[in-house]
Amino acid sequence: MQIRFADIANDELVDACDWYEQQQTGLGLRFKDAVRDAAQRIARTPLLFPVDLEDVRRYVMNRFPYTLRYVLRGDEVWVVAVSHHHRRPDYWAERINSQ
Repeated sequence: MQIRFADIANDELVDACDWYEQQQTGLGLRFKDAVRDAAQRIARTPLLFPVDLEDVRRYVMNRFPYTLRYVLRGDEVWVVAVSHHHRRPDYWAERINSQ
């Protein structure tokens, strides 16, 4: 399956990478690599991860406090949010129907 990031999810990814990079040089790149690895795992087995809300599934990252929220659309996986664990719950829910 092909992975696509919604524009707003990509913005969240960039913001998080920038924040981590400011904390420690190279940490932003490690976060980006971890997200890429998570996306590849999702692409291989998209139905493996639990449904969160409606048809949105979640992949909880191990090293970083982030979850990738995604939906299946045909032969594509759409990442709708790169959500921090301490952010307001379900802030991303309104994005579901816009994908």
